[in-house]
Amino acid sequence: MKSIAIIGAGISALSLARQIQPYYHYQLFEKSATAGGRVASRTLAEQTLDHGAQFFTARSPQFRQFMQEMTAAGHAADWQARFVEMEGAVITSRRQWDEEYPHYVGMPDMAAIGRAMAQSQPILFNSEIIELNRQAKSWHLKDSEGHRYGPFDWVALTLPAPQTLALLPTDFSAYKAIADIPMKPCYALMLTLKADPAFAFQAALVKNADISWVSVNSSKPGREGHSLLVHATNKWARAHLDDDIESVKQHMIKSVTAVTGLDPQLIEAAEVKRWRYANLPKQEQPAFYIDHELQLAACGDWCIKGRVEAAFTSGLKLGQKLKL
Repeated sequence: MKSIAIIGAGISALSLARQIQPYYHYQLFEKSATAGGRVASRTLAEQTLDHGAQFFTARSPQFRQFMQEMTAAGHAADWQARFVEMEGAVITSRRQWDEEYPHYVGMPDMAAIGRAMAQSQPILFNSEIIELNRQAKSWHLKDSEGHRYGPFDWVALTLPAPQTLALLPTDFSAYKAIADIPMKPCYALMLTLKADPAFAFQAALVKNADISWVSVNSSKPGREGHSLLVHATNKWARAHLDDDIESVKQHMIKSVTAVTGLDPQLIEAAEVKRWRYANLPKQEQPAFYIDHELQLAACGDWCIKGRVEAAFTSGLKLGQKLKL
């Protein structure tokens, strides 16, 4: 049986692993301590906030089936939020999300999706792979601590496009195509509150401001307490990507109070996460990249669009290809 090293343990990597499980010996390498990538959650002042993906939908038959399984197992639920669109501080439209078109979230937090998918998977956490070497038609890996792994017949990279590119040899058949993929940064502001903010909405898409998204994180199924999650626009994040994190936090707090009317006295704790590679527009590219001569592949949401379903689909399709 052939062997494969999967670099990363986000949704695309875990989807890939599910596909190849009966066909390959494989090992996943993840630089952080948890699986799931940007389907992530963090604890702040004893509350858990989803500071990456806020929700996701399911359109393809494969992903709908997967989400039905996740929901039946208690790992996900439908967030039927009061949703609004805003121009600055002005609400321009309203609608109620309902079961006709589910907006899924993890239960009891978004990271539950990654935890569920990672169960029984061979993942080496806290292992950042920094080098790939090909010797005698086999791959050997080196991590940031100097540990070496291999040999592997194949390597699949599931990191964001710029991080994937950093590990790829320049003779990889799709090297230039991946180099041209434009990933966008984002900041996530997490706020825990002393009381319910009493907004007219639970989720808001914001235009004409430095923030693009506000959600009452605590309104999601299975959550407790009172909390908000705010995303900066990609444009503002790019312009301020290397700013001091405290100044970013203060600006985002000022922005969300201006847009929503939030009383700053309600804020109990605040923290910011910088996502250098958060999302990207829809791509007219293949769902994955593969070089059969090098026995090297790459996949991720960045092959399709910056969405959870795109990550799942990219990994699934690469896995189907590798089974042939």
